[in-house]
Amino acid sequence: MATYKLKVFCTPFCPKCNQLLAYLNKRKAEYVSFDIDKDENARKEAVKIVGTDDIESLDKLPIVVAGDKVLYGFDKKEIDKYLR
Repeated sequence: MATYKLKVFCTPFCPKCNQLLAYLNKRKAEYVSFDIDKDENARKEAVKIVGTDDIESLDKLPIVVAGDKVLYGFDKKEIDKYLR
C-alpha cells in the first residue's frame, strides 16, 4: 500500500483546515502541517503555490500538496486517493 507524505498549509481559525487535520489524524496519515499565520516561510510557499497573497479570502484553505498535485479545500474522496 503506497503512502504519500502530504504538506498541509492551513490556519487555526479555518473550519475546513481543522476538519482536514482531524481526518488525517483519524486515518493515521503521514503529513506535515504549516500554520501560514505564524510561519512566514510557509505563507510565502503557499502564496507561491496559489499565485496570490490573498489566500484566505479566495477560500483556498486548506492547501494540500501531495507530490506534484495541489488540492484546495477538504474533499475526502480526493484526499483518500493520496492515502491509499
